[in-house]
Amino acid sequence: MKLTFPFKFLTLIAVIGSSSFVSPMAKAGQFGETALDQTQVIAIARPYGEGKYDLLVIEQIPKKKQCWSESGSNPVMVTPLLLNFDFTGHCRRSTDSNGYSVRIDGTDYGLDYLLRVVPRGSELMLVGTPRNPKLPELIIGETQGLNAGFMKIILNPGWQFTKRTYNGKPLGHFYFSGSQANITITPSNSSSSSPPALSSPSSLSSPPSSSVEPVVPVPDQPINPIVPPVTPPPTPSSSLPAPTLNQPNTSLPPKKGIPSVDKFRQPY
Repeated sequence: MKLTFPFKFLTLIAVIGSSSFVSPMAKAGQFGETALDQTQVIAIARPYGEGKYDLLVIEQIPKKKQCWSESGSNPVMVTPLLLNFDFTGHCRRSTDSNGYSVRIDGTDYGLDYLLRVVPRGSELMLVGTPRNPKLPELIIGETQGLNAGFMKIILNPGWQFTKRTYNGKPLGHFYFSGSQANITITPSNSSSSSPPALSSPSSLSSPPSSSVEPVVPVPDQPINPIVPPVTPPPTPSSSLPAPTLNQPNTSLPPKKGIPSVDKFRQPY
């Protein structure tokens, strides 16, 4: 049987999709991590607008040109020296979620948490914001002060920099790696003092079950116009005198010049 071109094309797509598709969680399960020299990596709050900051991670390659310098305290200000030369082969840099993510107790939470730099009080905080609002927020680091420019983010106890590996080979992806026994967890949408425990990514990524019945939209009902009440006219009082009608005067005298009828009456 000869296949038409559209059918051939759809068949080819189906074969390719079934053979090459791998779920993100399956890929994440194959990743490992390796330790790094903590003095050779830095997390930076980088300003990009009025009151706005994002996360920049820089790694210094040993025995190469210096990638950054630090000065002051509370906060520690950072000068990104790598902007002054071609840093290829000297520095490694990650600027978005493709280059860094959260890992806790050996489990990759890159699909469950978004790393953000947010102002809180008189400093900036690096937080892991859960994509599922029922998960706890992670407080990863702080600038310990606020100033204009690039600021160093100091990791909180329980957190460290590691590097992602695949089949034992280091990759360019950075992990903010933590131990659940030591990290700071802020409950989300909860006033409980004891933070909820993190579960496996497979359960975190699945939508939570709910026993709440779905809300069925109710169609708009016609609005009844407001009709003012009709006030009946006041009833006339019975004590008032009845109106007097003008009666015709039947005693008027006959008009002058008209002779009497008897004058023209003829005798029989």
